[in-house]
Amino acid sequence: MYRLFSWPFALALVSLLSGLGTAEAASYIVIGTRTSNPQALQQRLQTEPGSRITRDLSALQSFVVTSSDPAFVQRVQRYRGIQTVILDPTLVLRDPPNQPLADSAQTAAQQREQALAAGAPQALAGGAVDLGLLSGNPLYQTQWALQDVGVTAAWQRGYSGSGVRVAILDSGIDCSNPWLLPNIDMTDARSFIDTENVCVQPGFYFNHGTHVAGIVAALPSGFGSVGIAPGATLIPVKVLSEYTGSGPFSAVLAGIVYASNQQADIINLSLGAFPLPVTNPQVNALRVLFVRATLYANQRGSSVVVAAGNDAAQLGWNGNIGLPASVPRAITVSANGPAGWATHLPQYAFLDYLAEYSNYGAMIDNSAPGGTTWYAYYVNAGQNCTIASLTSPCYVFDWVISTIPGGWSWAAGTSMATPAASAVAALAIEKARRQAGVSADGSARFARFRLRQPNLVSNTLKSTGVDRGPRGFDLYFGHGRISADNATNPRYGHGRPGAATAPTPVIPPFAQ
Repeated sequence: MYRLFSWPFALALVSLLSGLGTAEAASYIVIGTRTSNPQALQQRLQTEPGSRITRDLSALQSFVVTSSDPAFVQRVQRYRGIQTVILDPTLVLRDPPNQPLADSAQTAAQQREQALAAGAPQALAGGAVDLGLLSGNPLYQTQWALQDVGVTAAWQRGYSGSGVRVAILDSGIDCSNPWLLPNIDMTDARSFIDTENVCVQPGFYFNHGTHVAGIVAALPSGFGSVGIAPGATLIPVKVLSEYTGSGPFSAVLAGIVYASNQQADIINLSLGAFPLPVTNPQVNALRVLFVRATLYANQRGSSVVVAAGNDAAQLGWNGNIGLPASVPRAITVSANGPAGWATHLPQYAFLDYLAEYSNYGAMIDNSAPGGTTWYAYYVNAGQNCTIASLTSPCYVFDWVISTIPGGWSWAAGTSMATPAASAVAALAIEKARRQAGVSADGSARFARFRLRQPNLVSNTLKSTGVDRGPRGFDLYFGHGRISADNATNPRYGHGRPGAATAPTPVIPPFAQ
């Protein structure tokens, strides 16, 4: 999960917009009205002295302009058709809690060699998942999240996300990773970070985008984590630097537009900023841009799935919002997880407690497995557990394991929950296409079907979610914890499979 540069800094940016000016070049987002003519605006901006357009957001009636003129903002805001001008703020990466499977690069290399010898991952033939290949896989046995969403049932029905395109807007991807490579569409991969390739550098380290991508579509094998939709196609779109973990907000917006234009069915945004006061003009301007970007995506058949955030805060409370978490029509995902799952004790078997860090609120659509550290906080942080010959602190097994450059790592966050929801959405799209008898063949019929997909995805996740917390919709789990089983079960269609017989706990009993 990512946050905006510290908010006092953002307020300083607003003061610049009030007319203090600066002699140094600054990057601005010039936002036109919804009815403005982007071509006319572009031509006018190109005549601005000492300024240049550095990013085309004309699909959102906007442009990013770099200027060193102190009077630039005041002058441009007088243009006809201009809604406002703001400085382009920066998102900064804050890695989630993580722990690699290996204790060194050498051990990681040995694990990869053994993993490839145990059954190298290959693109799925016909989209079918070979459960026999996974039966002896120790990492597969640690993936409580797959059990939580009931993905085995979906795989047994023949669904794997085949033919569905999922864009990962993040800090790049390890494109050479054998568990991801066959699923990556390198033709449409794109970086919006200057001087950086979309593919991250080789090595053994935690990379957020690679971890997120593996949760969606890591291929099954004899060793290694497996994604919920291992037949899906991944489109890497780098919007944050793999080195500094930062990137301009405009890169994220441009990434959404780009992914939509490449016919991504799902756009995964495991990023965002909170708290942002809605009373701040800059925040409202950014919110307008994200509303436009989400609508643009939806109108082209792309669903936007976003992380709720890791601040343990209520979105909307005291006027503070998250972006893009608080944007209408985006599918906002909170995180759930177990508390002591690896102990195998019955009292720790429940998998759907709200993660202690997860944001919540009226904007939550669904929850998904993101991992928790409840057990470490309240029971025993030093206790070790063993699953399938893998020994680690018990609470680490309550996190989500996935791919990283050079190996695998556990991590916890709404960043991990979001791709789980994206993957279930991919399964739901595959099912709907199969039932409608359409395929990704570029036909007019398929194009018409894609236009209905955003509503289909939203309705399916809401109507097939497993009710958790208070009965019905609630601020913590939204319309319920996602379910791959329910979303692909022909019995459920788009009707709720049935509410919980009783409210379920939001937090573990020992934490109350």
